[in-house]
Amino acid sequence: MGLEIVKGRASNVSLGSDYSYAATANHGPVAIKNQIVSMRVDGKPVEFKTRSLPSISDGDEVVAAGSMKNGTLEAVAMRNTSTGASYFPPTTMPLVLGALLVVIGIPLIPLLGIGLLFAGFGGWVIYKCLNVRKAVRALA
Repeated sequence: MGLEIVKGRASNVSLGSDYSYAATANHGPVAIKNQIVSMRVDGKPVEFKTRSLPSISDGDEVVAAGSMKNGTLEAVAMRNTSTGASYFPPTTMPLVLGALLVVIGIPLIPLLGIGLLFAGFGGWVIYKCLNVRKAVRALA
């Protein structure tokens, strides 16, 4: 991921939402509401998804970090420097989960290769978490 950082005044701030689904042990899939903030920062389009509703208004000074996709910065971490609020997903527990999947998966590789799925998914989770941490450090 090529980390891009955009800094400047927010304009055309619009809030929206979508739903994703997460599996649970007892109740099957459960809907999770994602908040989507779409705006322009210094004239550049930025989109940020989060579980909590961020407080960003037109005219606020913001810094966003993420990757550029189709001309839009898909931010994984954002800071409103006008209010001092920072927004980013937690990474500690997913990192622990990713490491656990890798550790479980490696010995299972000789068993029909099923361990490749565990280790591969664990590696992907670790990679995503490290990218979020890198973005958070870049906002400082």
